[in-house]
Amino acid sequence: MKHNSNVIHGVEAKKSGSSIVQENKVRCLTLNFFSYKMLLPNASVAEVTALKSIEPKLGAPEWFGGLMNWRDQAVPVVIFEKVMNSDASKPQSYRRVLILNAPNNKGCSPFIALGCQSIPSLTLIEEERVAATEIQSEKATHIKLDGENYIIPNISLLETMVSEVMSE
Repeated sequence: MKHNSNVIHGVEAKKSGSSIVQENKVRCLTLNFFSYKMLLPNASVAEVTALKSIEPKLGAPEWFGGLMNWRDQAVPVVIFEKVMNSDASKPQSYRRVLILNAPNNKGCSPFIALGCQSIPSLTLIEEERVAATEIQSEKATHIKLDGENYIIPNISLLETMVSEVMSE
């Protein structure tokens, strides 16, 4: 069967006979933090790795866990629960670390690490599974996915926060 591909308002549509199927799906990682369920676009995650030793930075805010060596680079570790003003454990209690791509690459590192307790799951998200919530925050977008609350962190804001700490 022959497929013609068209782009309609930024959404790829494949024409097969008389029907049009929209490809409005995003590959994401879902994971549990201590207080949150998080959703991250797969493209924002460089790697999921085991936690290595973290070197603290003197005078840093509570949400700044320190620096972790990853692939011969010092990657800043963010304690996301502290960014969101909730209870969190010490960074050493994390089992895994998500290495995120810094979207604007304006800091000292092109990566930001987020510690997490669970192993992320890969999922394909369709637009109809996502609903808005009334919760608003500059730190994260709050959504409902299949009726459950999730957050999507504002990685650009995290990058700015990390850049300010690292420049001090």
